Amino acid sequence: MKYFLILITGLTLSSCYQGKEADLIVHNAVIYSCDDEFHVYEAMAIKDGKILELGPEREIMNGYKCDNIIDNKKRPVYPGFHDAHCHFGGYAELLNKADLVGTTSFEEMVSKVVEHEQKTESSWIQGRGWDQTLWPGSEFPTNDTFNIIFPDKPMILQRVDGHAALVNQAALDIAGYTAETQIIGGEIKVVNGKCTGLLLDNAVDSLVRSIPILENGEKLNLLQHAEKDLFAAGLTSINDAGILENERDQFIEWYKNGDLRIKDYAMLFPTDENLKFASTEGVYKKGNLHIGSFKILSDGAMGSRGACLLAPYSDDPENYGFLLATPQEIKDVAELAAEIGYQVNTHCIGDSANRTMLKIYEEVIGSKADHRWKIEHAQVLDEKDFEFFELYKIIPSVQPTHCTSDMRWAEDRLGSHRVKHAYAYKKLLEKAGMLALGTDFPVERIFPLETFYAAVSRMDRNGYPKEGFQMQDAISREDALRGMTIWPAYSNFENHHKGSLEAGKDADFVILDKDIMKIEVADILKTFIVSTYLDGQLVYSGE
Repeated sequence: MKYFLILITGLTLSSCYQGKEADLIVHNAVIYSCDDEFHVYEAMAIKDGKILELGPEREIMNGYKCDNIIDNKKRPVYPGFHDAHCHFGGYAELLNKADLVGTTSFEEMVSKVVEHEQKTESSWIQGRGWDQTLWPGSEFPTNDTFNIIFPDKPMILQRVDGHAALVNQAALDIAGYTAETQIIGGEIKVVNGKCTGLLLDNAVDSLVRSIPILENGEKLNLLQHAEKDLFAAGLTSINDAGILENERDQFIEWYKNGDLRIKDYAMLFPTDENLKFASTEGVYKKGNLHIGSFKILSDGAMGSRGACLLAPYSDDPENYGFLLATPQEIKDVAELAAEIGYQVNTHCIGDSANRTMLKIYEEVIGSKADHRWKIEHAQVLDEKDFEFFELYKIIPSVQPTHCTSDMRWAEDRLGSHRVKHAYAYKKLLEKAGMLALGTDFPVERIFPLETFYAAVSRMDRNGYPKEGFQMQDAISREDALRGMTIWPAYSNFENHHKGSLEAGKDADFVILDKDIMKIEVADILKTFIVSTYLDGQLVYSGE
């Protein structure tokens, strides 16, 4: 009888084992689930791109039949990283432009542009990434030198934030810009009756429309190269902060055909065509492309002094910055969004822009329970305006590396009092209950580990300042990880299927060589991506 019972028990267990099959098992791991209780597991089983189960080592290993088993050698596993604010197309196109990021002088920028032009066949000279605050004197450049070097070929060099650009006379002529041209929500800089070539905000956007659009094949090729870079950085999801109607149609086609795979929550710029699409089609969600929001630009950037402030810039006492559209124009878009079930995600840098948008949100969606509307950047706020985030459940979408890039000159722009309420991530978190963290690439680098590092340390990549910048607004490692995983997913109404490692959710995860939840802060930036998985499929291996 004893042997009979053992035999029956063995057959029963064997039957259960045979019935539970997995495509992939990751074991001998430290798996940060980012679920509500922030559970940490030893192993997980995956099938058909979904997580079947997480649990103890022995339970998962003995519970499933699987031919693809990864011994993770005690390395950490996290949900796939999510950049909550970036520009996928902008980064891709940068691969085809002169890279001016980090140039330390105007002369170095000129040299890089000339070198790029000599090896690139294009009807326009394009570059991006210059930042005059890194140059001696920190003065904005003029186009005199480029007018001599490139008298006939049009040129546009965008500042690192994309809100300013230097163009030569040939480009000004094509756009029809003169010293008398007025652009609502933008500026053409004029000195002594002559255009300097410096453009701000809407003046940049208007000129960009003169540049020939990339052929579909060329653009897709650049996006696919960019996608590989993002997977290599540990990213599996992005919030694409603003696409035009032609880009919308391209993305729909490319995702439908499987040409692009990274999970893209694409925000529509509220052009007439995009407003018509949203009103007719509603929320679009097919495969890995999700379109369900409008991206509004309320003001410019602080580095170019286009951010809209309540009081003048401390280093430019006649300048308040400006709004890029009237409050009524913005409210009209917000009301349409509320009517058709779209989100509104608004770029707000200055305290005046933030107050304007927060009041519009209050008027339009104040009584709605679950709208998940966002303020993108939420960079400078008047002290009393933080309450809006709590009262109306508004989600701040912020970029920690903006803080550590801007801290060198932020007090110059804002003064000692206002700067205390800038980049206030901890206070925003306390009011809103969550933060969606991103980079704004290509304004900053694409790496989510730099986001994590900047959020918890408030230092730049060189470890400056040693004590951290305004450390009262640093956030914890757990909150930083949530801000790169489950909170962005929640902010997009996607938390039911991704953002954390839980049974039934997408098997998007990243394996690192060091545990960023435990190592010394200085070692976070020395951490490498071992591998990235999207829907249970390996999309990057660093081994």
